[in-house]
Amino acid sequence: MAYAERVDAQFAFKEVYLGWLWFSLEFGNNPEELARLEKCKWRTGELVFNEVQRKLDIPPGNPFTVAKSIGDYLTRVGYAKFQFMKVSDDEIVCDKTDLVVAPIMPLVRSRGIKVSPQPSDTLFAAALKRLCNMKAESVPLPENLKASTPKGWEREMWRFLPLS
Repeated sequence: MAYAERVDAQFAFKEVYLGWLWFSLEFGNNPEELARLEKCKWRTGELVFNEVQRKLDIPPGNPFTVAKSIGDYLTRVGYAKFQFMKVSDDEIVCDKTDLVVAPIMPLVRSRGIKVSPQPSDTLFAAALKRLCNMKAESVPLPENLKASTPKGWEREMWRFLPLS
């Protein structure tokens, strides 16, 4: 095993999130700087997607396939476990559990982070934008889908919308 493969994920994410905490505390009191941090967050997702796409070669056009491919990748690399269920041509359910960032989030929230990196959200957004010219917005879960959420999992419903 190469040395770089032994880095503990919790350590790596503490570095990332605590760096973003510092950015937020240092620059987040000014609305213009906060907007720049937000832009930086989404640009980071685009840059990460550039690297991921080289490895995965995800076919363009189908937002369900794109989302599932990114979710499978994030599961494989140990970021979290993702499962998807197609509800309609423009809606899917995203289930996730075991997020590697979960242990660090209470610390970060308690210290007042204003802009968090959200690695999976920015990666999904970049992939959908580039490969489908779409975005995903969170929509309320119907009661039957809330009730059937597996124990220990978080469930969201996304609607795919064309970018304008």
